[in-house]
Amino acid sequence: MKNKADELEQDLFRMAQREKMILPETVYKEVDDKLSEIHQAKRLGRMTWKRAVILAAALVAMCSLTVTAAVGALQRRMEAMNEREMEDYFVQIYTSRLGADNYSRPLTDAERERMDGLRTSYEEEAVFPEKILTMISSPEEYSGKGVAFYKDTSTFFLPEESMSDEELLEVIDFVYKRDYSLQAMNQKIEEGEISFPAQQIAQQGAQQIAGEEAAGEEETATGKETAAASKGTIQNPGQELTIPYTGDLAFQYIASGQNCIYLAGESCIHRMKIGSSDSELFFDGFEKETYVNAMYEDKKGNLYLGLNVRMDENDDSADSGITIGGVRYKTWLWILNADREVIRKVDIASLLKQEYGVRSRMITRIVVDEQGYVYVRAAFLWDVLLLVLDEQGNYIRSVTSEEFNCHDLGGLGIGKDGRVYTQIQTKNRMGIASVDPVKGSLDQIYMDIVPEGTIMLDIVAPGSDTDFVFWGYDGIFTYNLGEDKALNVLPAYEAPCNWEGVMYCALPDGRIVFADCSQYSHEGEKIKSVPENITFYYKSTLTQG
Repeated sequence: MKNKADELEQDLFRMAQREKMILPETVYKEVDDKLSEIHQAKRLGRMTWKRAVILAAALVAMCSLTVTAAVGALQRRMEAMNEREMEDYFVQIYTSRLGADNYSRPLTDAERERMDGLRTSYEEEAVFPEKILTMISSPEEYSGKGVAFYKDTSTFFLPEESMSDEELLEVIDFVYKRDYSLQAMNQKIEEGEISFPAQQIAQQGAQQIAGEEAAGEEETATGKETAAASKGTIQNPGQELTIPYTGDLAFQYIASGQNCIYLAGESCIHRMKIGSSDSELFFDGFEKETYVNAMYEDKKGNLYLGLNVRMDENDDSADSGITIGGVRYKTWLWILNADREVIRKVDIASLLKQEYGVRSRMITRIVVDEQGYVYVRAAFLWDVLLLVLDEQGNYIRSVTSEEFNCHDLGGLGIGKDGRVYTQIQTKNRMGIASVDPVKGSLDQIYMDIVPEGTIMLDIVAPGSDTDFVFWGYDGIFTYNLGEDKALNVLPAYEAPCNWEGVMYCALPDGRIVFADCSQYSHEGEKIKSVPENITFYYKSTLTQG
């Protein structure tokens, strides 16, 4: 499956270029204004921030651009759609659980080349498909013949054999109609001709949630049977569960411990037993407003926390931190022992200022190896892959590479061989590499192990029956060292919950846990999850049945 990230946005800009749309100088200010309005408005249904950005950009384009292209056969085809058809496309964009189109298998090079040629014929020669794209209500409904579209996850299901010109044209036609509907609906809404279809979007979202809950009830029953058979053991790599959260913490981040799951909210951390529906307070000894961005529990029970701590208004130190929502925060690494006592506070902001001449950066990943080395990834340190500290939190060195860099949210973890592995990438390639903390360099490198077009790999952890399990925008992958390619064991379109924006972690037994929130509340500029609308999904990554 290939994730065509931002394809909708790219298509809109290609359309603007093709139709010679003229952008006034004020368009950029209008984009900022629209995005600000969306950020302050209440979230509707399951709409994601990424999709809100795309919709705002499309709305501004429609309201601010002058179209000079002549109306031809393609334009007449688009205008032939009635309002109900356009509304269906519009609602589909708003309610899709994924923020980009996906394919059930990658397009072949020959198919991509033919699609480019057919797209030109579609635009310039009015070569249209004889039929419209088939819609399916579930992945299981796809027969394996022809092409079909599953709107809940924006997934095109393709036949195993090479697609015909007719099938390729059906995909092209669908994308054009959807893009046109998006722009036309936004224009009509902006001009007051029609109302925003809030009811239809809410109904579609409710149908999706009802379907997920029905599937979840069946899965939970199966999970309970499995749990009974396992006699309460925590390590159960084949057990899959769907568990509604019954706790009261509005958490924004989760991390796996040695035998529990940690939940981080504003200025506090909860701990939850694996398989439980509730959580209990673990630590709230923060003196100021604090957000936890990264956590790692070592085998001794020490918990390492990457923190952003609110700064006093009169603090004018050189390492004044980063500004989030108009508030300044400073970056720290705290270490708690098994008794929940703070045993170290490492001033990462000052360390970065001293060693690299940069201001405070957010810690995004932490891992600790058996030798006691602490590996820290800080955002926006372009030439530094990782910081290496000793067990006491003292800076030792950095890990760098002349050839590779890493995503700020790229995976970092311990492999089954006990070594630390990090996600690495170049402009067009992606993989993982082991880290040499003494030399401050990468050691064994494994590139091109995921499909071309994969955006990022997160969760580098031991799999159930494989060396590694990864999370990516294309799905969950497993991988064994030395193999050419990773295996996609859970495509994103088959996920039990919203993929974009979901919280996730990997358990020690190789299972992936998702914490999906379907509703958020707003407190000023702060957006918080609504606890009663959070569900935990435990998914197995076993490659053998």
